[in-house]
Amino acid sequence: MPPALSRPSNPRPIAPMLNVQQAPEDRYQRFADLAPFVREAISTIAALTPSQRLDVEFLEREFIPALGLNDELLHEQPPELAPSFGKGLHLWQYPSQLAPYLAWLARNASGISSYMEIGCRWGGMFILVAEWLKNSGADLKTVIALDPIAPTPFISTYFDLLQEQAGIEPVYLQAYSTSPLVGAHVDRLKPDFVFIDGDHSLRGAMLDHLLVRSHASIIVHHDIHSQACPDTTLLWKALKEFEAPGFDAFEFIGQYPSVNGSFLGIGAMKRRKA
Repeated sequence: MPPALSRPSNPRPIAPMLNVQQAPEDRYQRFADLAPFVREAISTIAALTPSQRLDVEFLEREFIPALGLNDELLHEQPPELAPSFGKGLHLWQYPSQLAPYLAWLARNASGISSYMEIGCRWGGMFILVAEWLKNSGADLKTVIALDPIAPTPFISTYFDLLQEQAGIEPVYLQAYSTSPLVGAHVDRLKPDFVFIDGDHSLRGAMLDHLLVRSHASIIVHHDIHSQACPDTTLLWKALKEFEAPGFDAFEFIGQYPSVNGSFLGIGAMKRRKA
């Protein structure tokens, strides 16, 4: 294990952890340098009008690229988006998928009080979705980020900003989702909206689904249409059938002709009201 990395002062309280991992130090410093962008991103999200939140073309072509995209595994990324790679929030998402997903969230945010992300990594997607919900009518009381690595500069900065605002409890769990500690937190916090992007094995993703199923009204799975992630792609197909009696399923899987293959994909399940 590499040596412990320095982190910004006064990180939010973190639950104890077994088998701690650390982010690579050079990447950690890179995100520390980018951390001031978190405040800018929050302002950008808050400034959107209700009509812009539902405008898929605007979100895909302007809003999402401006937030910044990931610069890893570029063979999976459309080259036409190159000006946005390695910038801002480093969203590891296709705008063609994320845009309609965000518009869907804007129409389904009402009634959501707690958001949990299993596998938050650097934290860009976590910040975007939490702020999107907050500005789309959700009455957020708790946001929960879960990952084996220590909180990154994006997460630490965002949690500090939440503490300044008050009203939303930020919780960071540095653990694997199979930890009894995580199970105890889920039972206590009862997250009603969960984004699953952690263990991409068939068993791991299924266990994450079962971990939150009894509490969540919305469960979202990542990498549901990806040749790079056959297990999560297969699981999503099975879950659509298994959960059909109680959940409606929605898919956001748009691809780019410039990319050789199919990657990523977002699948959302929303529990039907009794």
